Amino acid sequence: MAPYMMYHTHSFAGPILMIGLWVIQLLLAFLIYRDAKEQKMLAPVWTILAILPFFGYLTDLLYLVIREVRAPRKSEPAPASL
Repeated sequence: MAPYMMYHTHSFAGPILMIGLWVIQLLLAFLIYRDAKEQKMLAPVWTILAILPFFGYLTDLLYLVIREVRAPRKSEPAPASL
């Protein structure tokens, strides 16, 4: 038997870790969508950016920074008509 085949093992840690990170990324995208919609921000755009494979976590951090800096929009009551 060749030496390189003797120590070959199958590792399931890589795919399981990748699936776990993807599930976390989808959950964060969902939470960002709900919050962005409530804050009257561009919810679909933020969600798409949060789902992107390599830039999703950076987008999540950027969203949190922008959300904290930006004053929350309050729903203003309609002016009373006379």
